[in-house]
Amino acid sequence: MSDPEEAAQLEAFLAPSRIAVVGTISPSGMPQLTPNWYVYQDGRLSFSTTKERVKYKNLSRNDRISVCVYSGPLAEMYVTIRGRAEISDGDSIWPVTRTIVERYVPPEGVEARMAQLRSENRVIVSFAPESAVFRS
Repeated sequence: MSDPEEAAQLEAFLAPSRIAVVGTISPSGMPQLTPNWYVYQDGRLSFSTTKERVKYKNLSRNDRISVCVYSGPLAEMYVTIRGRAEISDGDSIWPVTRTIVERYVPPEGVEARMAQLRSENRVIVSFAPESAVFRS
């Protein structure tokens, strides 16, 4: 995103711990949607998943991604973001994974959640928004 005002608006909207509904493209061409925890930092939205999940398989085949993040149960405000996903694995994923977990899990539960995640075949999916549409 090249507009600094829009980038600042996106960063402010994504700062609270909301739920991101991630859209990927299935082999049949139909959308596949899943809710995820996320973090938005350094101009990139990132979330954690496993290599066994459908979204990972879809993104490994087709990197196009769309995400909708909404406010509260009434979803009176939301943003939809599109881009191209990059997948990271190995030891580099754990600092981002911890940042995500710390946004959603109470401090006393972070270490237990991290231990659970470390036992799984985890990756980080991240992307820089190519476009964003706000509704407020």
